[in-house]
Amino acid sequence: MAKLNKKTCSRACANKHREGIRYKMERPHDKVVYQQGLKFRLLKQRGGKCERCNYPKTEILVVHHKDKDREHNDLDNLELICPNCHYEEHYLEKSWLNGYNLQH
Repeated sequence: MAKLNKKTCSRACANKHREGIRYKMERPHDKVVYQQGLKFRLLKQRGGKCERCNYPKTEILVVHHKDKDREHNDLDNLELICPNCHYEEHYLEKSWLNGYNLQH
């Protein structure tokens, strides 16, 4: 059995300094890792709360693209929001809900 060349105590420790992925993304998994890098940067820059309702649990916050283009990852196009606010954003844009008031 081959010996692993281990330089850090854990994967989390090894990736602690990373703020994004610096290689070409070709597999679906790469996109998820890259999105986590974006989330980490936004958490550090924007205080670690939902930017709409100030929900404080960082583990569940998601990265939302304001222009709805998943490839446009400029930080000014990204918003760190909770799943409730993210759902509301996309739920309200459904054509069959136009004119329906969610406050009822």
